[in-house]
Amino acid sequence: TAAPPGRVRLWDTPAQVVPMVIIVAVCILVARSRRRLKAVLLAGFAGYSTAALFVLHGAPDLALTQVLVETITLVVMVLVLRRLPPYFSDRPLAQSRWIRLALATAVGVVVMALAIVAPSARIHLSVTAGAAQRIYEWGGGRNIVNVMLVDTRAWDTMGEISVLLVAATGVASLLFLQRRTGEIYRAADAPESVLSADGGVWGGAADPGAALRRQGVGRQRSGTGNAPLMRTWLRAGSTLAPQRRSLIFEVVTRLVYHSMVVFGLYLLFAGHNQPGGGFTAGLVVGIALIVRYLAGGRYELGEALPVQPGLLLGAGLFLAVGNGVASLLRGGGLLESSILHVNVALLGDVKLVTALFFDIGVFLVVIGLVLDILRSLGAEIDKQGEVFR
Repeated sequence: TAAPPGRVRLWDTPAQVVPMVIIVAVCILVARSRRRLKAVLLAGFAGYSTAALFVLHGAPDLALTQVLVETITLVVMVLVLRRLPPYFSDRPLAQSRWIRLALATAVGVVVMALAIVAPSARIHLSVTAGAAQRIYEWGGGRNIVNVMLVDTRAWDTMGEISVLLVAATGVASLLFLQRRTGEIYRAADAPESVLSADGGVWGGAADPGAALRRQGVGRQRSGTGNAPLMRTWLRAGSTLAPQRRSLIFEVVTRLVYHSMVVFGLYLLFAGHNQPGGGFTAGLVVGIALIVRYLAGGRYELGEALPVQPGLLLGAGLFLAVGNGVASLLRGGGLLESSILHVNVALLGDVKLVTALFFDIGVFLVVIGLVLDILRSLGAEIDKQGEVFR
């Protein structure tokens, strides 16, 4: 029988009250904020508090994705804010604002009431009863969320990654002045005029690219011939202005970048049975690229991944579509997974689910999206600033 309407369990554990209080307080502060950066950071607090709620509800997969998406969103918003005024427009308190406030409050109350009443109206057993076992038998994985994304509702995921590709193209078209440049700028391509004045890599050489190549990876000489070798933490670090450089940030980036990439690959291959998956793995690698860009600038981004974003986006979508076509050729349905058992030396019998290739496609699309945003909202704006300065 249905639960009596209006009976609401306020929390499962008292710890859930803390993130809820933070979310309510932060939302009020965001609405009252006049500075754009303050509003963006406060909205980020609300997103991270939502991730904490997911953890307390026993959904680590959703919590991990929420944290990663929130982090990338904050960075993208900060990149956008570089070209916007620091303050919101200060409009007078007109009567229309009270009308909008009343309308927003009414909509919020109605949605909250539906969220309270709808679960109490259930009179039959949930369709998710026994879903874990069925998903393992049909999809070959124990991570219900990931198996649903790449198998049960893979067609929806296909549409979503297509939208990501279109969104990346749209963002790039708004930033590039005439056409999307096909060049990937690396440290050896940096002109002498943008080098640091603090004893940079090239030290005033006539051919900065040749000097950098002679330098070798990881070490540089100071201006005097007898000075000891100095450590170069980032390949393109000295292309930044001295006031923008942070030695601590460069060292930390050098230490954590490869670990983040390896962790992303782990999430990619472990996501079918553990928290992770192609989307989450792509976000982790995307954040690693963001760290490289923030620490070393646009030339460091070219050093981190000297690949065109369009290539990653196209390859990911092609791989996802090819996985669907392959399932038809095997006599199954579109995007239907198959479970293969492969005998590998030293490892024995290894179970391979073909949905992994679809997940790899999602992984490449997400990395391509982040890279395209960094090239557009980050590197291209930096380049335009150098040209018009």
